Amino acid sequence: MVTLKDWRKKAHTILDEHIVNRSLRRLTKESLAKELGISRQTLWRDKSVMDKFEKYRAGSRLAPKRRPQELRIAELEAIVSQLKNENGILILSFILACNKLRENNHDPRLYFSEVATDIEKHFPSFTPDQLYDQYKKNPK
Repeated sequence: MVTLKDWRKKAHTILDEHIVNRSLRRLTKESLAKELGISRQTLWRDKSVMDKFEKYRAGSRLAPKRRPQELRIAELEAIVSQLKNENGILILSFILACNKLRENNHDPRLYFSEVATDIEKHFPSFTPDQLYDQYKKNPK
């Protein structure tokens, strides 16, 4: 009889862990019986263990399901697109500030050398001189 109590106690412990921690692998009656070293029929006959198993199953159905991979990829692509747009706006603002400084006969290199170096780190295709000189004021 001692072994009978041991497997029941172990079964309740395993089920409690799975109820609390949803990130554990999915538990089935077969896998639980195998882990306990008993037959499925023995497991099914025990009312207290089966009640707790049903509680686990009911809770796992309510757990949020993982979204399809295509949906997650689309969401991440939308975020990347939005961030690229924001970076473009920031670079354009930088260029416009350089143009304003040029209109007032100031050299933007004196004011924005650190910013241009930081932009060059993140966007290696743009050199600081290219950013300063990209949108020169057109003479009218």
